[in-house]
Amino acid sequence: MRSSAKRGRVYRRCGCRDQHRKQLGTRCPLLATDPRHGTWTFAVDSHTRIDARRHTIRRGGYLKKKAAKKALHRYLEGERTGIARDPDQSVADYLDDWFHAKQAELKPTTASHYRRHVYDDLIPAFRAIRLDDFRRPHIRAFADHQLTHGRGRVTVHRMLCTLSSALGDAVRAGRLRRNVGRPWSFAGRAAPTASSGPSTTRPRSCATPTEPTP
Repeated sequence: MRSSAKRGRVYRRCGCRDQHRKQLGTRCPLLATDPRHGTWTFAVDSHTRIDARRHTIRRGGYLKKKAAKKALHRYLEGERTGIARDPDQSVADYLDDWFHAKQAELKPTTASHYRRHVYDDLIPAFRAIRLDDFRRPHIRAFADHQLTHGRGRVTVHRMLCTLSSALGDAVRAGRLRRNVGRPWSFAGRAAPTASSGPSTTRPRSCATPTEPTP
């Protein structure tokens, strides 16, 4: 059931249990007779802990063997370059790590704005999305939702600037290939709320902020 690589392995397992309610994992007999039974997992031994003891990293749930092998390759590449490439890393996990690393180099007021954007708005909105699956439509839906629920254009634009900064750092570090959060113009995208009405002010670029974030 297993195939070897230079480091790591991929294999198929399932969630079936025996009469004692113990999970069969790779020992399920159906794995030998039904190629669609179970899902694929990769496992690789690592020595990254401070105590230098070997431990095994496992990531599963892949529907195809090819997907598990690709995820293993990306993980090993990240380990080699020192850039985290955990295929299961979520947008929320990345933003949390990014802010904690970034805040030391920010001015107190900027750090306060970033913290509010990251923890009050961005993480709750994108929590369940894997970083590698993060796309521009996710961000467009987020912006539309915020505008629809009465958030100001400048406020939403600032949130997107914070997100763009985080994803831009991921690109510069080699974690992502491109920055899908690069802000776009809000021209013609008025918040559809009866109380606010269409706004005629276009937010400035992230590099030239002129209004405080509410």
